[in-house]
Amino acid sequence: MPSLSAGHRRRRMPDPESSDEGDDSPAPTNPRDSGPSKRARTGQDSPQLSDDDLDHSTMNGIGLRQNGNGHSEGGFQPGAITRVKVNNFVTYEDAVFSPGPNLNMVIGPNGTGKSSLVCAICIGLGYAASNLGRAAKFSEFVKHGKDQATIEIELQRKPEDSSNYIIKVRITREGDKRKWWINGSEVPLKSVQQLVRGLGIQVDNLCQFLPQDRVSEFSGLSPVALLHETQRAAAPPEMLTWHDELKDLRKNQKSIQLNVETDEETLRTQEERQEGLRGDVERLQERAQIQEKIALLESSVPFVEYNVKRRHYLECRERAKEARNQVTALEAEFAPTVQAVNNKEEYHHRIDVAVKERKKDLQNSERAADNFFTQVEEASEGIKELEQKAKSERDGEQKRKQQYTAIQQKIADLEAQLKNEPPAFDGPEWNAKIRAEEHKCREIEAEQRQVTEKREDLDRQGLDVRARVGEKERELATLNSQQGKNISLLRSISRDAATAWEWIEANRDKFEKDVYGPPLIECRVKDPRYANVIESIFQKNDFMVITAQTSADFEILNEQLLGASHLRLADINLRTVSRSLGQVRNSPLSTQELQNLGLDGWALDFVDGPEAVLSMLCGAVRLDRIAVGLNDLNESQYNALTSSAVSTFVSGRSHYSIQRRREYGPGATSTTTKSIQNARYWTGQPIDTNDKQVLEETLKGLRENFQVMKVESGELKEKLRQLSEQRSTILEAIKILKAKKNEAQLIAGRFQALPGKIEREKENYQAMKLVSENYRARMREIEAQSDELVLKKNALSIEYKALIQGIRTAHLSLQEARFRLIEAASDVESLKEQSSDITRRLEEERQNYERANQEYKEVKAKAIAVHNQCISILAEGNNKEYFETIDKDLTIEQLEQDIDAEKSKLDYIHDGNPGALREFETRQVAIDRLTATITTARTELTSVDNSIARLRARWEPELDKLIASISAAFAHNFEQIGCAGEVGVHKDEDFDLWAIEIRVKFRENETLQQLDQHRQSGGERSVSTIFYLMALQSLARSPFRVVDEINQGMDPRNERMVHERMVDIASAQWRSGSTTVRTIWPAEEMDEREVMDSRPG
Repeated sequence: MPSLSAGHRRRRMPDPESSDEGDDSPAPTNPRDSGPSKRARTGQDSPQLSDDDLDHSTMNGIGLRQNGNGHSEGGFQPGAITRVKVNNFVTYEDAVFSPGPNLNMVIGPNGTGKSSLVCAICIGLGYAASNLGRAAKFSEFVKHGKDQATIEIELQRKPEDSSNYIIKVRITREGDKRKWWINGSEVPLKSVQQLVRGLGIQVDNLCQFLPQDRVSEFSGLSPVALLHETQRAAAPPEMLTWHDELKDLRKNQKSIQLNVETDEETLRTQEERQEGLRGDVERLQERAQIQEKIALLESSVPFVEYNVKRRHYLECRERAKEARNQVTALEAEFAPTVQAVNNKEEYHHRIDVAVKERKKDLQNSERAADNFFTQVEEASEGIKELEQKAKSERDGEQKRKQQYTAIQQKIADLEAQLKNEPPAFDGPEWNAKIRAEEHKCREIEAEQRQVTEKREDLDRQGLDVRARVGEKERELATLNSQQGKNISLLRSISRDAATAWEWIEANRDKFEKDVYGPPLIECRVKDPRYANVIESIFQKNDFMVITAQTSADFEILNEQLLGASHLRLADINLRTVSRSLGQVRNSPLSTQELQNLGLDGWALDFVDGPEAVLSMLCGAVRLDRIAVGLNDLNESQYNALTSSAVSTFVSGRSHYSIQRRREYGPGATSTTTKSIQNARYWTGQPIDTNDKQVLEETLKGLRENFQVMKVESGELKEKLRQLSEQRSTILEAIKILKAKKNEAQLIAGRFQALPGKIEREKENYQAMKLVSENYRARMREIEAQSDELVLKKNALSIEYKALIQGIRTAHLSLQEARFRLIEAASDVESLKEQSSDITRRLEEERQNYERANQEYKEVKAKAIAVHNQCISILAEGNNKEYFETIDKDLTIEQLEQDIDAEKSKLDYIHDGNPGALREFETRQVAIDRLTATITTARTELTSVDNSIARLRARWEPELDKLIASISAAFAHNFEQIGCAGEVGVHKDEDFDLWAIEIRVKFRENETLQQLDQHRQSGGERSVSTIFYLMALQSLARSPFRVVDEINQGMDPRNERMVHERMVDIASAQWRSGSTTVRTIWPAEEMDEREVMDSRPG
């Protein structure tokens, strides 16, 4: 089998742990240019390899071999990998792989980078890293210490294309970015994926691409999932589409069938209930018909009433017309007599107008006389005012003569005062004295403020000291208690945790349930001998966890303790426990079983504390799953424990952790051991006397300091009292000085005002003298004004007398007119009395007409109202023909009799179930709707049934044919190793339950059994898995397949059988030009000659 060349490299690639790196100059390799290869060196060769050895065979200890003699370009299927080149990828710095067209095996020890080639193929073809089951980010595949990695994959071209497809990707560590090229041109990832899909490559199909970390996933595929993957790998694409369509159609079919059954059951129930109501409904329908007739008759009342009103209206109209004609005839017959009365009434009216006019003239004359009388009165008042003014002038003159002497005496007194000048007033001197005293007062006030501030500061210090004394007393009391010892220990370990616990203690009313402090405080070791063992299980943070029992309490703790706006603590852990200890505890063995294995019990059995805290520790520390014992184990006990369900235990002074790899078999285990330290926390040691002594000394110093502050505060208080007295004395002196200053200032002001007062008094004297000199002139003027008013009064009196005479004349004229009015009224009354019979008859006829006309209007209005009501009823459009056929001679009494007759019928039909009719009609609507729904659903169901039948007729034969081919190849593979196997299809009504059934037999005395994880060993399942994949080869629709470490869990015999069978199959496929297969094989102990000698050809 020709070698799978690793390319021309100048130096050996370093081990993954090595930091020795050098420059590589890889030369492009084409499978068409490859010549005969040398045999590869194995791990048994000397570690010192030559460049020639490296150029042809070995890279990181991996033996790369290709079964076959080499092929021309036609040996590769379109899409097959002809070359893989990597740079700075995982463990590789520079490497080129040139696989052959058929079976390619990569053999080497674990850790030499075999799976890295698989990763390069997956990532280089544009698939996600999740298909590898390893790192989630592409940047994690970049070689350590490098910024970029490059993968270049060359795929065999299609016959119609001129050159192979070269896909290149560059991965940048920073930002986890990728860049793609196809044949040297930069393209988006989508273009790469389209090219790969077009070549039939399915890296995401475990039947075609099976990485090492997903071998167990493929082995664990459910039969249903295996059928899906098999169709993806070996069947035409439309078969998977048909299967999916059948699944959807079956789901739709089941849904429709369920709906139809439900609807039919509902329909039967509804129809049965409908029949039960039919008797009540018929009675109710008859009752409803009578009620409708009654309603129709009652609605006819306005029409009958209108006919009655109309007849009455016509009668009233005729009566009003006759009454009007009668009035007209009487008025024509008695016209002369009425005219004479009218003439007299006209004369009476004219006389009445004359009386009113003369009365008006009299009123005007009286108003004019009143006006003149008012003017005479005003003149008389003016004369009296002038006489009073003259009297006032005489009295004033007499008074002024008396004041002359008083003013002259006052002027003499003021002049005498002016000669006696008082002492001069010195304002600045007085102000200086006052300011001096005020300055003293301000100095005292400043000193008062200083002393007050000093005392207040001292008092604040005293309060602080007193608070610290109380705090230290409480700390000392707490330190003397066991709880205090624990809190003191907690504070020494984590001040944040101690602060958090103090806050919780002070705010318990804020929580829904109890919140528990750190296990360091809440828990204890039941037996001190186990303190070392138990503490070895804990990390430091596990001792500091605060436990809440509800999510709401957890949110409060998170906000108050960790929130940026509150305590902002850092060194604390918060956890929530919602399940009880019984629900959480999950110990794999009983205590008795542990003791039989040489251990004392589970760690949980030796810790005492609140149930919620213990539940939290079961989840965080696994107290319920870690076994402990004080004594060391012997070898048999240790071996028994490593084979049991116990994965962690502490025995004596050692801590053991067992790791198991189930994929490598039950014996694949590794154990980590570490020594345990002495307990630091749950030791039960006495209180630290040094802490207590420090507290007591601090408390003593605080108390002494407080006494000193108290004495100083008393002294400052006495000083304030003295300063207050001094300030009061100075304020009194300032008050006296200001009073004396004001008095002196007042005396000086009065003396300075004397010249002005004398001058003003002299001016008053001269003014009075001037008034006296004008006295006679004013008296003459008053007399002249009085004479003028007397003359005016006399003239007005003469005119007033003439007006009085005019009033007398107007009054006589008014009396004459009034006499004539009385005569005219008498004549009118006489004529009216003579024609009273005529007037009475006319009045009676007019009243008769008014009554007839009023009745006519009222009847007309009522008829119109009823008529409008009838129009409204007809506008509704119901029973119009019936209303038009109502007998016009029908009376209201007859209509009421018809209504009463129908009501009597209604009384004989009782309303037993009033809601029956409504219920019947509602249910009937539902029945009709449900019947239509069922009909539609049955039609749809028939359509779905037909679609399923048509699609199944196309899909099922193809699937049976495919599985038969796989089963034949699978059975043949098993026959070649002396075993038996077959593949079938489990068929079900539900197409999503169709599945692959693999049955195998590895022993002579066995029958074919279902392949699962319970009946077969891991190695047998691995053999079955690889044979199933090999059975797919002849049906493959992919240009290549990759299987990484399919031999996981196989024993050497199975490895050898599978290897030989793979070589045989590859030989046959190589001759037929079938799919390329790449297998990663970690078995270092396999002889290379066995690999090489098994090559075909």
